[in-house]
Amino acid sequence: MTTDDSSVGEHPDSLDRIALDLQDLRENSGPVSYAELVRRISDLRLQRGVRAAAATPARSTVYNAFRTARSRMDPELLRDIVVALGADDAAADAWVQRYRTVTVRRREAGQSVPEPPSAAQPVPRASRRVRMPLLVGILCACIVVNLLGLSVTAIFDLSVYLDMIGTAIAALALGPWHGVVVAVASSGLGFVTGDPHTWEFAPVNMVGALVWGYGVRRFRLGASLGRFTSLNLLTALACSLVAAPIVVMVFQGGAGHASERSMLALEAMQLPFVASVFSANIVTSATDKLLTGFIALFVFTLLHRSFGVSAQHMPLVEKIAALRSGDRVGALRAVGR
Repeated sequence: MTTDDSSVGEHPDSLDRIALDLQDLRENSGPVSYAELVRRISDLRLQRGVRAAAATPARSTVYNAFRTARSRMDPELLRDIVVALGADDAAADAWVQRYRTVTVRRREAGQSVPEPPSAAQPVPRASRRVRMPLLVGILCACIVVNLLGLSVTAIFDLSVYLDMIGTAIAALALGPWHGVVVAVASSGLGFVTGDPHTWEFAPVNMVGALVWGYGVRRFRLGASLGRFTSLNLLTALACSLVAAPIVVMVFQGGAGHASERSMLALEAMQLPFVASVFSANIVTSATDKLLTGFIALFVFTLLHRSFGVSAQHMPLVEKIAALRSGDRVGALRAVGR
């Protein structure tokens, strides 16, 4: 697919004309959703040897490339978009040349054209990682959230745990080992909530942090709503595989949690003791991790919007954040993909 040179010849080319032609190219290609376009661009960059952490552009960045009234474009992203929409390399190069010709004309006319950052330039430290005061503040808040969850569960005798919300937030937003830090700290401080047994379950909390953290970074399980739901269920399974042996060997089946009622009911149905413990635990854990995961997703989106915490490793956050843009319908569709 190539650009329509006749339209370019009839009127002086401009950034607006390029953006409109890019919209036509997208429409003639399906149209291709922005979520799918991000996925294709990511695949192209991975094939070129770009590291995974930098290969996936923000959905909002791709969306903005199609908008008019722009003062600049990123020629590398422009080329990737055109190729992702089905054009060959020669056609993509022609699009980039159009952009460069327009920028030269604008400079000659005395118009300001800020240059996009080069991929070879180092990313400023502040944009690559969360600043230390904010990082410490988020970690401390996550520990408090875990402890509050423990207290709420005990006070209202809930059949969920709510002791890993802070762990999930830290693991998803900051990284798996940040989640482990929150898991260990909150388990060690669990006694302040009146629960003397939180330390025994620290391995469960740590496993949850690693599955959530690596799930969105290594296996792209934060790319869509469906994948993220699967990640939460996978976390529930992993946590139960660690928790059930602890409940059996350390607490002989009774750790004082409301879920014990389910375990006793299963035992009354002649289910073996170990199977009863695991079955009750996995059902409770699935409910808990789904609730925990989606609360953490909401908080991560707020951190991304309010403090600029990077969400490149979790496109679902970018998609939800894009709901504030003018293309709400497209963003809602992208969330589910």
